[in-house]
Amino acid sequence: MPKVRVGFIGAGRIADVHSLAYVDAESGRRDINPTGELYAVADSSPGRAEQCKAQWGTKKAYADYREMLADKDVDAVEILLPHHLHLPVAVEALRAGKHVSLQKPMTNTLAEADQLIAEVKKHPKQVFRIIENFEHFEQVQLAKRLIDAGEIGEAVSFRIKNTGGYHPLSWPVPEDSMAWRMDAKTGGLGQITDGGHHSAALVLYFMGPVERVHAFVAKDGGRVAYSGSPAMISWVHEKRAGDGSPRLGSWQSTGSKELLVRSRTYAGSGTVEVTGTKGIIWADNLTGDLMGAPPVSLYRDGTVRHFSDLNPDDGNSFARGGRAFTKAIVDGEMRPRLTPEHARSVMAFTLAIIRSAEEGREVTIKEMG
Repeated sequence: MPKVRVGFIGAGRIADVHSLAYVDAESGRRDINPTGELYAVADSSPGRAEQCKAQWGTKKAYADYREMLADKDVDAVEILLPHHLHLPVAVEALRAGKHVSLQKPMTNTLAEADQLIAEVKKHPKQVFRIIENFEHFEQVQLAKRLIDAGEIGEAVSFRIKNTGGYHPLSWPVPEDSMAWRMDAKTGGLGQITDGGHHSAALVLYFMGPVERVHAFVAKDGGRVAYSGSPAMISWVHEKRAGDGSPRLGSWQSTGSKELLVRSRTYAGSGTVEVTGTKGIIWADNLTGDLMGAPPVSLYRDGTVRHFSDLNPDDGNSFARGGRAFTKAIVDGEMRPRLTPEHARSVMAFTLAIIRSAEEGREVTIKEMG
């Protein structure tokens, strides 16, 4: 069966890790994805598309993504653009008949998300998903399987701790890339809706929908955008525990500028802890490695089990996520995770966090609309 021919719309910093689903960074091999190939790249920055064509070995390069959408040889696109462009470009791609993978967050507002959901429903024969690479970490998926198998009993609480620092070899993020992220018109309301999307998605992945939230989140230098650090966020889930007690969660983010974080990409690290009625499970090394701990640890019945035979690398999560996209196309799975409806729920959670921080009160998810 011919491989799915994928085109990247946008070739900024994040495209480098998305390319790992198709091209081996060390050897340059292009046969690593059994169901897809990186066929084309489009970027409006002068010379960028041609540079990436040479780097990744794509067949075609475009300065205008619309030319890519008109190319019948391109089967699918990964949209890797600033957030304010997600809705219009995704709509254009769907109407051009392409399968679509869209970088998170799906849009900047819930109203835009609803517009996109309505458009996706008009194209039932095209695969559409929002990519959330944290759901493709091997340690995250193993932890979820263990929980679903009953290893910790009923999951009753969730905790995630994120720590940002530095590493001399971590990825440099261009100033212009950070500038649009911290502008409400282009990047939304800051890192809570961008980088924080990862944590919010994991909350729903492990524990299900949130009912209400209370948050303290710092603003970035007093500007409108929320930096996401420091932050202390707590919430109550919709579904109560079997004994009727509330199921709770917390999310703490800290920025430590002088803390060296071992990471090959972003200089940050996260740890997830899920406590159940019979045990506790930890998923560690989310992006960076602080403790040298195993990727997954499970405590039950007085015994700790460690799971080390995993690849916890951040780049691996993107590679797995990209391969999941092309496999879904080949398998005819029209709405792989994140579905647009699920991605909207993640957005509603992050926006409720910001409203709570802004207004200094508990906010329900329902009031977000």
